[in-house]
Amino acid sequence: MRLRWFAAWSAGLILTFLAVPTQWRGLPFMLLTLSVIPAVWSGARRSPAGTRSPWWFMLAMLGFFNAGNLVWIWDVEVRHHATGDGGVADLLFAVANICSLAGALIVVVRRGRRDVGGVIDSAVAALAFGGLLWDAAVLPHLTAAGTPLVRQVTLFVSLFVMCGTVGALARVSLASGTRLPAVRLLAWAMAGAMSGNLASIFFTDPATGVRPDWTNALFLVGYACTACAALHPSASTVTQPGTAPADDLTPLRLTFLGAMIALIPIVGGVRMIAGEPSAGILVALGSAGIVPLVMLRIARLASQRRAAEKSLRHLATTDGLTGLPNRAACLADLTTALAGDPAGTAVVFLDLDGFKSVNDGLGHAAGDALLVAVARRLREDIRSEDTVYRLGGDEFVIICGSDDVDTIAARIRDLVTRPVPIGAGDVRIGVSAGVAHAVPGDTTDGLIIRADLAMYEAKRAKRIGALSITVAPEPVAA
Repeated sequence: MRLRWFAAWSAGLILTFLAVPTQWRGLPFMLLTLSVIPAVWSGARRSPAGTRSPWWFMLAMLGFFNAGNLVWIWDVEVRHHATGDGGVADLLFAVANICSLAGALIVVVRRGRRDVGGVIDSAVAALAFGGLLWDAAVLPHLTAAGTPLVRQVTLFVSLFVMCGTVGALARVSLASGTRLPAVRLLAWAMAGAMSGNLASIFFTDPATGVRPDWTNALFLVGYACTACAALHPSASTVTQPGTAPADDLTPLRLTFLGAMIALIPIVGGVRMIAGEPSAGILVALGSAGIVPLVMLRIARLASQRRAAEKSLRHLATTDGLTGLPNRAACLADLTTALAGDPAGTAVVFLDLDGFKSVNDGLGHAAGDALLVAVARRLREDIRSEDTVYRLGGDEFVIICGSDDVDTIAARIRDLVTRPVPIGAGDVRIGVSAGVAHAVPGDTTDGLIIRADLAMYEAKRAKRIGALSITVAPEPVAA
């Protein structure tokens, strides 16, 4: 309800500002700019602690803007200057713009943290549009008006940054999953301020420095949108991360980014070839603003690709239930070990005794829980330099040094004496183990088969709560 009342109030004041005689316009202008302060304060107070920083920056922006407005009115009404532009008011307005940009960028960074690629693409597009607008329209106008280069650079940086911020806000507001109206209103607020700055550039009389009053209506629109954003129920969530859309740098998007990089230099070069004014320093500044964003975009995609490849490798070599390395990892590591010093390598092949009764009697969930518990104990109790693998079912393999088999057997023997808590009770298991010591000429499959056969031999003497172990004989030389 407050939002609707304020929207109606601000619309009425903007229309009044445009309708009343010039000497009375300061009243609706100040009424609107001052009434925005409690609206934004309300939005800040309704936001959870730790998420209010954008609104604090917006409040600071309003403070500086209103101070600048008062100085501007003082210069015109009391000191009888033709305009308040170009003095202390402009300095206050510049600080206000910085605060506004800081608040907007906080929203972009926090809300769009899961859509960094999309935000960068939108910002790059908006920056390129801003550069094109500058080269095609703003720069020729400023050159014709004899605007000093320092003033041109200041205006260019301001317009450039505001374009990028508006583009990023637009992306965040449209692609954040829930499409927050508060973020969209902030984008409109920034667009209103940017439109007011452009109108000031194009419609200011170069001789007197006076601009028409209607240009201030554009700033009023920006004020009103800021207040409406703060009053909207979604204002409290503008810094919550949005959803993560698919981020794929397709050939079309890559072509687009390349075109955006080249747009400003190309337009500036064409103007120079045609003999029209084009400030090389501004072209350099524009490119310097866009190129790092594109490089960040590509670097992010490269990082995502490396992470995806690492994740795929992990999935391909890790058992999904226990988190242990799987059969593929076991065979690969054993192949590597046999290629180095086969005589110092041993394989311990383990099979759980009593697993089937747990799995059949208590259910597959209990069986899975038992496998996870055993895997955890093996991982914790076996030495860090020895690797435990799950081959599948209730079969595990340990690759170790030949001299370490007795130590590992003792630890497994201690492990099986302890009951395993499953659900509301405890279960006891045994372990049958087959050991195969590698010899020169052993193959991966041959060593695993010998250990497996030895394990089946050990099962003949299996007992719950105990370790049954058999050492495989060395293969007979051909």
